[in-house]
Amino acid sequence: MERAELSSPLTERLNPREAECYDPAFAMTPTNPNIARELRDRPLFILPDGSNRDAVARLGQRFLDLTIEALATASGRPPLPAPADPDRPLRSDYEPPREGRDAAELIDAIRDEILGRVLNVSHPGYVGHMDTLPSAIGAFSDLLVSALNNNMLCWEMSPVFTEMEARLLRWITRTIGWPTGDGKPSPTGFLVSGGSLANLSAILAARNVQCGPAIREIGLSAAPGHPTIIASEEAHYSLDKIANILGLGAQGLVHVPTDDQLRLRPDALEEAIARIRRHGGWPFCVVGIAGTTVSGAIDPLDDMGEIARRHGLWFHVDAAYGGSLLVCTNETRDRLRGIEQADSVTFNPQKWLFVPKVCAGIFFRDSARVSEAVQQTFPYAGSANGGIDDPRRNVGEYTVQGTRRVDVLKLWLTLEHLGLDLLSALMNESLRRARLLAAEIKRSPSCQLLCEPQLNIVCFRYVPQGWDPEARGPALDTLNQRIHAMLAADDLGWIAIPRHRGRRWLRFVILHPMADDARLRRILEKVIKTGDALTVE
Repeated sequence: MERAELSSPLTERLNPREAECYDPAFAMTPTNPNIARELRDRPLFILPDGSNRDAVARLGQRFLDLTIEALATASGRPPLPAPADPDRPLRSDYEPPREGRDAAELIDAIRDEILGRVLNVSHPGYVGHMDTLPSAIGAFSDLLVSALNNNMLCWEMSPVFTEMEARLLRWITRTIGWPTGDGKPSPTGFLVSGGSLANLSAILAARNVQCGPAIREIGLSAAPGHPTIIASEEAHYSLDKIANILGLGAQGLVHVPTDDQLRLRPDALEEAIARIRRHGGWPFCVVGIAGTTVSGAIDPLDDMGEIARRHGLWFHVDAAYGGSLLVCTNETRDRLRGIEQADSVTFNPQKWLFVPKVCAGIFFRDSARVSEAVQQTFPYAGSANGGIDDPRRNVGEYTVQGTRRVDVLKLWLTLEHLGLDLLSALMNESLRRARLLAAEIKRSPSCQLLCEPQLNIVCFRYVPQGWDPEARGPALDTLNQRIHAMLAADDLGWIAIPRHRGRRWLRFVILHPMADDARLRRILEKVIKTGDALTVE
């Protein structure tokens, strides 16, 4: 068949190379002409020949306008929406339509039925959980990432982003303080979908490295005793899940007591190691925490690292939250002193560096040991990839996940756009606000502070004057839950009510750059005023 003449309006949009390859006999001519018309006339896909560019641009602009409207008006909606009709937008008997709906109608449905019911983390009074106001450039980058639809499973499915991730995360390993060169181990890191997966990746590597290659052949029976993780009683619940996933059972996780500031006690750690060994157990990993979920406490990482090294144990630091301090100045960063002794570190930029979810990382001091312990060869990729230290590595060979979206672009763009100086200043400002708020709480005769804030988390509860907190624990729980419920849909702000050692506490997590001192003080005053009114009833 002879090549058709190039004389359509479409070819005028093509560059010379595209025009040379373009053949209208094969362009947009599927067997069913109705499909061709649908693809050409509606913005169902962004067609690679540009034939529906204008329709797609209109759709994209409407979504962009909707996104900006939602965030730019966030102060006018409460942080936590009031309960709404549970059948909106989807009924319990939902079925997709046989014929597609118009995009404009769907956008209206989002505006009318969804946006009013989302958790409003952009509200300056949202100070309840570790959910951050996202950077604008990070949020917009997610659109590009979704459109490109690369896969971080292997290098050939995401070439530039695989290399970008390897190089950017190498910088983070330097901020941790791991030295390189002169025969020292080569550190490495990977992004994963959340802190739980990061911790799982670390504990899996720890178990396999500590036990040796036999565990990959015959399983847990290769261990010299019952494999056991040791962590603070304030440790994240992901460790309980990990003990279950790895077949260690509940007895495979031993919790160590903490001091009055909720930090692990080194003497109790020593005792736990000795006790486990006396009973035939095999402790293989010690977990230090840099920023506990409830109070933000930081374990004595320096002492823990020394103890782990002396006993020949793997030292993992869960710095999912507090790890952001790595980018700060020396004075602030010194709170993480000892993290450089870790064999692995979990760090989630999604929490305090204003990177949209998900963006979590696991970092290893010695890439060679990790590669030997966990690598599963990827059988259906090309041969252009390299080993674990090569930027062209196949990430899926070393992480629990296979398919994974690109998260490094929003991290890189946020770091580049905001810069380390501004990020450091924002974190230091939230630390200052936490100290001032804690001082206000301590001055109040009807408030009890859980512990001095070590990060930007302040945990407290309302205690009526004259009440014994120990004797009236259940009544205090009920009272603080009632206070929390009455403030839940307040336009001023929203705080969380976590459970700590069986009791309910109120918690500020001061992340939002516009959660200023005045707003935080007003939220506290409202808690006290509400508590006073309820106590009088």
